[in-house]
Amino acid sequence: MTQTTVSPTQSSFPPPDEFSSAVVAMFNAVQPAIVQVGIEGRGGGTGIIWHKDGRIITNHHVVANEQARFQVHLSDGRTLEAKVLHRNPEFDLAVLKVNADNLTTLPVGDSRKLRVGEWVFAIGHPWGQRWVLTAGIVSSISSVKVADDVKPRYIKSDVGLAPGNSGGPLLDAEGKVVGINAMIFGGDLSVAIPSDVLSAWLAELPTSKRQVTLGIQIQQVELPDNIRGSLKPSRETGLLIVGIEAERQAQYSDLLVGDVLLDLAGKPVSDGATLRNLLAQSEGSKTVPMHILRGGSVVTVDVATRTVEQTA
Repeated sequence: MTQTTVSPTQSSFPPPDEFSSAVVAMFNAVQPAIVQVGIEGRGGGTGIIWHKDGRIITNHHVVANEQARFQVHLSDGRTLEAKVLHRNPEFDLAVLKVNADNLTTLPVGDSRKLRVGEWVFAIGHPWGQRWVLTAGIVSSISSVKVADDVKPRYIKSDVGLAPGNSGGPLLDAEGKVVGINAMIFGGDLSVAIPSDVLSAWLAELPTSKRQVTLGIQIQQVELPDNIRGSLKPSRETGLLIVGIEAERQAQYSDLLVGDVLLDLAGKPVSDGATLRNLLAQSEGSKTVPMHILRGGSVVTVDVATRTVEQTA
């Protein structure tokens, strides 16, 4: 029997110093396109700048709390307010938007060409530590059933992830995004959503979206007992205004921080989703009638709205 050996000169693996230099260069190139997603002033996860106009990709579970305020922290030191444009709980994906332009983005790789054994890298903010790089190899690519008719593919690797990495990029050796780190199905291996799954979902979204907004930040609160009984229909919660955008403050004085929104056109607004749906139905109206709890009394106010174009 003939035994064949492979000499070091036959190996295609780069020398350690070349490999290290390439990883350092890759990290420096991609870092500006990776952000930390903050929730109410705390670190919550990681995001990827997907478009220079301020669209950012992250996991749905990072921004699942619809009542929370979100911020993104950039590598250049800036902190920007972020809004959720789109959600996909089944695939655990979300699109955020910040008011910025000419941002650095990442190139997108073809996850369908990934092979078991390829080097992959993750950059994120585990346990709040910012821009941490870990490396590993692709272990397998398989499907995981997350709903009756949804079985998306996932990339499993031995890249080290921890809370705070969610929503960050899984990168190939060229620094291209081949997956979105999810963690939540991980078990013993880290799990990422393939980039082609993400791209297919984004392609299905509308290219633009008109949104009616009040230009405020809200938080769900319980109503005092004496107020609950006086409302018809009765309800237990309202929406406390905790912030007002500067543009709205300059134009209108009909809403104040500390006001509690009770209803819109007679329909209770006990959560953010209901408020957005009712505002959408009011498109074309410059004002909407609202009952508001202000200073312990319920008052009726015609609240000014504005319509903005949002790019998907």
